[in-house]
Amino acid sequence: MTSALPQASTILASLGQAAFVWDIATDAMIWSDHLAAVFPDIPTGSLASGAEFSKLIEPARGIRSDALGHSSPARNGDGVPYRIEYGVRTSTSAPVLWIEETGCWFAGADGRPARAHGIVRINNERHARDEQLLKLSRNDPLTGELNRTHLVGSLAEAIEEASRFRTSCAFMLIGIDHLARINDAFGFDVADAVISEVARRIRTRLRGGDVLGRFSGNKFGLILKNCTVDDMNVAAERFLAGIRDEVVPTTSGPDHGVDRRGQHAAPRAQCRRGDQPRP
Repeated sequence: MTSALPQASTILASLGQAAFVWDIATDAMIWSDHLAAVFPDIPTGSLASGAEFSKLIEPARGIRSDALGHSSPARNGDGVPYRIEYGVRTSTSAPVLWIEETGCWFAGADGRPARAHGIVRINNERHARDEQLLKLSRNDPLTGELNRTHLVGSLAEAIEEASRFRTSCAFMLIGIDHLARINDAFGFDVADAVISEVARRIRTRLRGGDVLGRFSGNKFGLILKNCTVDDMNVAAERFLAGIRDEVVPTTSGPDHGVDRRGQHAAPRAQCRRGDQPRP
């Protein structure tokens, strides 16, 4: 005796997926059964039409309509495949549910999209993995700030922007003195803790729009937007004071470094002011 096969909608729901048919002319959306298993926290009314569903979408509400409108219809009435990714949530306080949507749309007599059908699937794990890979490619793994490649890219963009809009910007290097001595005396873990703490202190003193990145092992690069020479001098003193005026706590105790006499000394920061780009 063989067991009856489950309905397709049941199989889809067990995989975190749901199928739909979207009548674009009337904007009505019809979904497969067990939709609540895929969207447990979204009211059914918010999934009843393309317009209502779009209100849940982040970051671009029109991403579904754009996907259908930016491709040419296939010949002989065949469907045009598409694939998009987006996030949905019912309120700003709710967590984002990441969705991958694949489907086909079909043109009406006027050649414009008239109907679409497809499948949506929960994609949280893949999205998180992709975001992590993107972050690793852009950011320094120790401090979380931009790596040198993307810092230099951001600097090029800042110079181009300053030239186009006839504004000013500045590039500053902040170096940590005695880092090699800290490595030798206390190990790389302590030196890494010092680097991370210096990055954090610089970050908390940045203005909105400024950019911070790790330029090399003991140096950070800062891009300061709308910054004059006088502004740059004031900013340099602010960053230096934020680093040198308070000890750096580590697992081996506070502010570890070694001075020329072999005595314990706090790590110091040193600013090098880059030339101010001129438009």
